[in-house]
Amino acid sequence: MINSLRIQEYKCFSDQTLPLGALTLLAGANATGKSTVIQSLLLLRQSHLRSTLAHGELLLNGPLVNVGTALDAVNETAATDTVAFTLRDDDGREQRFAFDYPRGAGESYTLRGVPGVSYDTNHCLFAPRFNYLHAERVGPRVLYPMSEMIEDLIDVGIHGEYTAHCLERFGSTSIPNPDLVHSESTSSHLLFDQTRYWMSEIVPDLGIDLKAITEADQMRIGLKTSTGRFLRPTNIGFGIIYTLPVIVAALLSPPGSLLIVENPEAHLHPASQSRIGRFLARGAAAGVQVIIETHSDHVLNGIRRAVRGGVMTSEEVSLLFFSNSSGGAQVSNLQIYPSGGIDPWPEGFFDQMEKDLMELF
Repeated sequence: MINSLRIQEYKCFSDQTLPLGALTLLAGANATGKSTVIQSLLLLRQSHLRSTLAHGELLLNGPLVNVGTALDAVNETAATDTVAFTLRDDDGREQRFAFDYPRGAGESYTLRGVPGVSYDTNHCLFAPRFNYLHAERVGPRVLYPMSEMIEDLIDVGIHGEYTAHCLERFGSTSIPNPDLVHSESTSSHLLFDQTRYWMSEIVPDLGIDLKAITEADQMRIGLKTSTGRFLRPTNIGFGIIYTLPVIVAALLSPPGSLLIVENPEAHLHPASQSRIGRFLARGAAAGVQVIIETHSDHVLNGIRRAVRGGVMTSEEVSLLFFSNSSGGAQVSNLQIYPSGGIDPWPEGFFDQMEKDLMELF
């Protein structure tokens, strides 16, 4: 598990160390550095996937993230010409990746460091089992693509586009993490059954029907709630389709793997937002390191309820609040107590409802 991430001279951060937990929640106003933290990890992973990281090259554009040019990547007030990322694990081991900014070559699409970098390819950031879900996921469609990589990488796709294919391909196999088996379906550990039970926590009595159209390398998915026939996703709304990849990605994640989700609350009713927060806390308690970027106080409160209910301990949760000041981006590490309480509660941290209510009453 990654215990901390140090970011040096990348985008809005000059030198920032962030403590990470089994579950890390990134919160704060827009343009305060939350996505920069996630990008730091994704840049390293995509460079590994393209086999350039070992040669000391950081790919700024690739299958996971597109930053742009070196000029876009480097901190505007950088005191040095080196962009660096340091991963520290819970066993105290550190891995540092440093890359030089080519002065006068700001349009370069790579940053280069020392060739022949040695690093642990079994680390959770580089291991085959990894899922990242972008905030902009694929919405309701009549058809969804099949993944060409399905035999090698069990991956729902960064936009959730391969979720249906993953369910069809691996639905009849047991999930790799028995601690994520739903309490009402202990007789079946199969991915499809577990997905249906956990999705019913979000959308009660949800039914899922899958059909592979192999001649066109496409998947068709039908959805229904309670009674009635299966409907096209285009006739049932965004919330289910946006949430399904989150559930499937978590259920496909074995202990020791890494799951990063941006805005898991998108298009969900507040009650369902709270439930998805509790579900992701359950995944983290089962040994999957989970990093969430969210603007939802309901997701936060779902996590707080999970701590209070004993699903996971307060020590396993890292709450990071991002804000801007005259000195640049700031990150506050907030403490969550076993009761679910939080201290300190800074200005701007999920306090808008109270502010609005004070004006209304």
